[in-house]
Amino acid sequence: MAVFVGSKAGTRANPQIGTDAFRGPERKMTYRTTMTGSWFRPKEILSLLAASPTGELGVGHADTYLAAERATIREQLHPLGSAHGLDEVSNGQQRVAGYTSFLPHRFTGFSATERVSMPMNTELLEDLVESNPAMAAAMGSVERSFSLPKIVAPLAYAGAESAAREAHDAVRLAKEERAPSLFLPSPSPGVITIFYPNNPEIYPTHLDYLNALSHELAKEYRAILEVPGTVLQIDAPDLAMGKQTASGWGTDFYAALPHHVDAINSAIRGLPRERVRVHYCYGNYAASHETDADFARVLPELARLRVGAIVGELANPRHEGDLVLLGRYAREQGWPSHLAFVGGVIDVKTPIVESKETVRMRLDLLGKIVGEENAWGGTDCGFETFAGMNGVTHPVALRKLRALAEGAALPG
Repeated sequence: MAVFVGSKAGTRANPQIGTDAFRGPERKMTYRTTMTGSWFRPKEILSLLAASPTGELGVGHADTYLAAERATIREQLHPLGSAHGLDEVSNGQQRVAGYTSFLPHRFTGFSATERVSMPMNTELLEDLVESNPAMAAAMGSVERSFSLPKIVAPLAYAGAESAAREAHDAVRLAKEERAPSLFLPSPSPGVITIFYPNNPEIYPTHLDYLNALSHELAKEYRAILEVPGTVLQIDAPDLAMGKQTASGWGTDFYAALPHHVDAINSAIRGLPRERVRVHYCYGNYAASHETDADFARVLPELARLRVGAIVGELANPRHEGDLVLLGRYAREQGWPSHLAFVGGVIDVKTPIVESKETVRMRLDLLGKIVGEENAWGGTDCGFETFAGMNGVTHPVALRKLRALAEGAALPG
């Protein structure tokens, strides 16, 4: 659900404040737009995050990260000065080093000294070496690049205060900048199992670990949604990227997938589904992606999510064709009237800037499948998922956002 908190020139403000704005009144000319979350962090923020032992900036740096968050919102609302901007914006995750990097700081149960290596799928590493050798070389050894805090005790969430503070800050900034709606990302239970390997001495099985995370993360989700004016985005790359990255699950990806959907549904039980969106993706890295998950097998599980919107990849050459599979599913099963699909119409891994007409064409195709009222335009993934790591430059990203907003506003 998009909880509209203001209005701006060049966009259609939804008069139904506090209602299901993912559906909204019937629209004839324009599609609503958003992005996936992370945005470019300025040099000062990058320096502070590099020195942070927690991967998250505290209130002592509030002036710095609030200024960066305001600038991020402004750039989404007026990319390169355009009169058209995004309808649902984020704070760009400016106060954290990455969408999972800060997690040990918000939980007890992680060791302050012991570290373990994130397991990497051999198939993925081979793909990187073959299709993106520069990235493979930059990563160095797996142990050096992905050495993460070890789980030494049952995990207990302790970050509600930080989550609520960020939500209050974001809503205030969004109102002051007259943003129509605001969302805040938070990791899924399943993506944590990818980045932070299970310790079988604490959780005997992958399912034990997953369910424990679902129970604890429910506290963060609630803390965010208890702040009026927020939409929660659950970042769940595990629902697709897990196919090539989750070598530590101890089970087949497709066998685990229903449990990962159940973990999200359990964590959001009792929360307003129209204010929750889930982002799936196949990994925000430039490679062949030939071993990615089969969308035809993933989609039925995505449709089981008890949320207001699914946010996913449809722009890059590997997954633009997923529209065909989406159309087949909708014809055979019907598309839920309550479920929006935020389709990636902007590829964040290539510097090629999409034209407005390309954006409009992609949105019209999506609208014919799920209904114009359920079709949103978005980006395949975030622009700077981890601090300093991005697939395109800041100037190119701004041109892409402008194309997204202006393309969605083209006459049909």
